[in-house]
Amino acid sequence: MTKLSAGIIIIGDEILSGRTQDTNSNFIANHLIKSGIQLTQISVIQDLEDIIIKKVIEYSNEYTYVFTTGGIGPTHDDITSQSIAKAFNREYSFHPEAFKILKNYYPEGQFNEGRQRMAKMPSGVELIHNPVTVAPGFKIENVFVLPGVPEIMKKMFLNVLENIEKGEPKKTITINTNLYESTISLLLNDIQNKFSKCSIGSYPFFNFVSKKAGVNIVISSWTMDSLDEVVNDIENMIRLKGGKSSIV
Repeated sequence: MTKLSAGIIIIGDEILSGRTQDTNSNFIANHLIKSGIQLTQISVIQDLEDIIIKKVIEYSNEYTYVFTTGGIGPTHDDITSQSIAKAFNREYSFHPEAFKILKNYYPEGQFNEGRQRMAKMPSGVELIHNPVTVAPGFKIENVFVLPGVPEIMKKMFLNVLENIEKGEPKKTITINTNLYESTISLLLNDIQNKFSKCSIGSYPFFNFVSKKAGVNIVISSWTMDSLDEVVNDIENMIRLKGGKSSIV
């Protein structure tokens, strides 16, 4: 089976300034992993044409799928569509179907110049349906251009996901232990070396209310048929070190 990869480009000065929290990349990432598509990189970039062009070309050449969010609204700083048109050397003009969809949506006299801008796209794109506000996104080559508003983006992304090739989901198991990371780090490294086709990550935690601490050990693999042997080795190691463990 062909390995499917993806990159996410979050476009927006409001994300970089801290005014708006990015939740889109987390939502997309979770669904990609479940769909057997390996997310390799996420970039958060400014609303600047040169940066958008450079990053979109880079990602398009590198990954099976590219997802961008942000910058396709009606205001002057929404420059994603025209920047991507330049990235792929396409004409930037009104998309007839998008224009018709938007014109039919707004009451007579309210389809103003700003709203009309949302119908301007690179030539030859495939529209992505918007079930919330109707303003469509678009697909150009392997790049899916989506809005930044999370409630709208999520519905449009799920629609995209239904219609693209998917792979086998990533296998993931989390083991919780009351031992400290320093107690198990060397032995955990030995287990990782034994099972090179999986990834083993350790994530310490501390509960300030209960004063309890420990580690969550996350085992994941795209290629192994089963993680049972890895889990058994880790659970045995924890037991030998006098700790407790549970699958969470």
